[in-house]
Amino acid sequence: MYMNHRTDEEHPTLEFFRVLVEHVSDWIWQINKNGEFVYSNSIVEDILGYSPEEINGKSMFLFIKEEEKKQVAEIINESLAQNRTLHNMDFTMIHRDGFEVFIETNGKPVLNEDGVGIGYRGIHRDITAWKKNQDQKQQLLDIIEASPDFIATADSLGNTTYLNPSARDFLGLQEETLDDNSTLIPLWKSNQDQKIGANIALEKGIWKGETVLSNSYGKEIPMSQTIVSHKTDQQNIHFFSTIARDISDRKAYESIIKHQALYDTLTELPNRRYLHKKIAELIDGRAKKDSFALLFIDIDNFKQINDTLGHHYGDIALKLISSRIKGAVREHDFLCRLGGDEFILLVDGCYELDDLNNYAQRLIDIFKHPFRMDQHICMITCSIGISIYPEHGSDEKSLMRKADKIMYETKRNGKNGYSISEE
Repeated sequence: MYMNHRTDEEHPTLEFFRVLVEHVSDWIWQINKNGEFVYSNSIVEDILGYSPEEINGKSMFLFIKEEEKKQVAEIINESLAQNRTLHNMDFTMIHRDGFEVFIETNGKPVLNEDGVGIGYRGIHRDITAWKKNQDQKQQLLDIIEASPDFIATADSLGNTTYLNPSARDFLGLQEETLDDNSTLIPLWKSNQDQKIGANIALEKGIWKGETVLSNSYGKEIPMSQTIVSHKTDQQNIHFFSTIARDISDRKAYESIIKHQALYDTLTELPNRRYLHKKIAELIDGRAKKDSFALLFIDIDNFKQINDTLGHHYGDIALKLISSRIKGAVREHDFLCRLGGDEFILLVDGCYELDDLNNYAQRLIDIFKHPFRMDQHICMITCSIGISIYPEHGSDEKSLMRKADKIMYETKRNGKNGYSISEE
């Protein structure tokens, strides 16, 4: 029979354990029933800045934060009376230099021969860095939870793993919805912009842009969105995060500003600025052989309305005239108010001269019916000058000049008619 005989040299010695205790990274300590240190390893100096000799014989509570002393003492005294183990107890100690050190302690009661607790022996662990990290995470989570923005995370496949309260309200979801893996929502696949954004985030780490998200009522809401891909050390996708802000108000404001920039406030017709843009588009978008007509419309004797009835009725007349002309032109033609009592109509696709003559005459004819403004009934006519691209000019300036010139010739010849440039 084989027997394993050990010599005394093979057994761990007291010196072995002393060296081991002195070289661990945690503070090993022992206190008596009065809470006074009877032993500390050298790690106490790394944690609190005191040597073992400086704290041995002193009460542990001298080094504990003032506001926590009473509670810690009650726990230790009560636990010692019942010979209970201290398990993961957290409290704050004060470093020699005055800053706080967060401690997690575990300890077992030291018993005398009669089984009565006479102190504790245990381990203090410095969790300051971990505690601050946890506090920072909690602070960020509190901010995220309180944020009015849509904030979410998703796994590498795009399945949602977290939605903050604002996001859940936006989508009409309960918090427990995300506990059921079968109901995960693929936020990153809802529209083409987000697919592109997620792919860019995969490649570059982050994507910013404008997208739309459908709310709980199915309404598409414009969003300013950021998508971030979070990667492992091996550069594999760990998860996605996104923050999206409702920009409906901004879009509405931009729309108003754009409308004001391109439309006449009185008649709601496109204005001179829009006209420049439209003519440039027509010229740039066609071959030289493709034509369009520019009709310069000027209201005859409009000054008399302002002089006899006042500018209030002059404005009413302009709105009525605009509405009547707009109702007579084709949907795809472009009508704008140039300013004052002048209007421009761009007629696209009217390639036969007879068709253009008929179109112009139809506009003259709509003025045969009087305009009623409250108790006032006015007969109003107009004169129209026409230039054709590219026959009468290959740029806006030439077309406008020739149409304006022939329009004034029409006025000199009796008004209430139209003429096509012969230059």
